[in-house]
Amino acid sequence: MFKLIPAQPHERAVRLRRQMMAIYSYLLLWLGVYLGVELSAFDPNTPHLQLFGGLFAINIVFYLMIRFGLSDRLRDPSLTVAQMVVGVAFITVILYFARELRGAMLSIYFMVMTFGVFALSRRQMVLMALFTMVCFTLLEFYDWHESPETVLFTYLFGHWLILLLELAWFVYIGGYIHNLQVRVREQRESLKDAHDRLTAIAVRDDLTGLYNRRHFLERLDEELALSDRKNTALHLAIIDLDHFKQVNDRYGHQAGDEVLRRFADIAQATLRRSDLLARYGGEEFVVLFPQSSGEECMAALERLRRQIAGQRYEFAPDLSTTFSAGLVDYRRGETAAQLGKRADMALYEAKGAGRNQVVHNS
Repeated sequence: MFKLIPAQPHERAVRLRRQMMAIYSYLLLWLGVYLGVELSAFDPNTPHLQLFGGLFAINIVFYLMIRFGLSDRLRDPSLTVAQMVVGVAFITVILYFARELRGAMLSIYFMVMTFGVFALSRRQMVLMALFTMVCFTLLEFYDWHESPETVLFTYLFGHWLILLLELAWFVYIGGYIHNLQVRVREQRESLKDAHDRLTAIAVRDDLTGLYNRRHFLERLDEELALSDRKNTALHLAIIDLDHFKQVNDRYGHQAGDEVLRRFADIAQATLRRSDLLARYGGEEFVVLFPQSSGEECMAALERLRRQIAGQRYEFAPDLSTTFSAGLVDYRRGETAAQLGKRADMALYEAKGAGRNQVVHNS
């Protein structure tokens, strides 16, 4: 079903709401002009039907461009400047028919200028104010040229000066509001970045960038429940870097950190994106393999083991790193603690058999 203002995308919905506000404002202005014509406050020959009909036709075009995303690729996707130019030009024409109400109706210009406060920079607001002054000045000159004997110059100049001063004030206040909005937006983005960083810290290991132990255990419970519910295969592997303490003792902790980071990078590139990889603590890592056979898990771990064994490090060309791993199949109804204990036992078997190998216990 066609919606005037669809909820998504959010930015387009905001633009469409502003567009509808402009249309409502013009409807109210039309009502005022109509009453003015009926009460003889406006020129009785004011072609308000034709003028507002053309204005609404233009605004419908603006609406359709925004509604169907045709304006998204423009520098000004909300078409704010184009709409303001149309609005200022239209109001200038209306003021031509306003007779003695012209001075009071100068404030209608600010109905249009208000739409630019939250969208235009101060420079753009100044240019829009200059455009408004040019339009009104042309109207004043036209009146004076057409009826010089009936138009008082002081009357025209007074209107011109009042509009100039009001526009100058409006640009100043509008620029101040715009700057406040920019600062609020920057603070909101800064808060969002800080929130994202805190969220990442809560689930990520600082050194390797992998998931941390707490997040892994939370996900493990979810995956166990999912495996029970859907009766799908699930495997858990615990990986321990061989003789890692010797790396720290011989080459220093910075070298040890580099080994851990190198392992994390290679493991992320080797394993599937659906495999849950985490740093469990120290030099120990865990991998959860959802919906995989034991053979597939063994193949992935062996591939990773060979790549790690083939790594060389600039700080220690003679250093060769290996790991031992224990892989187990999840048994339906088993707890996370039971599954982890069996994986630990498989890991100890791998270490006891000489390290640098993977032991799979179903």
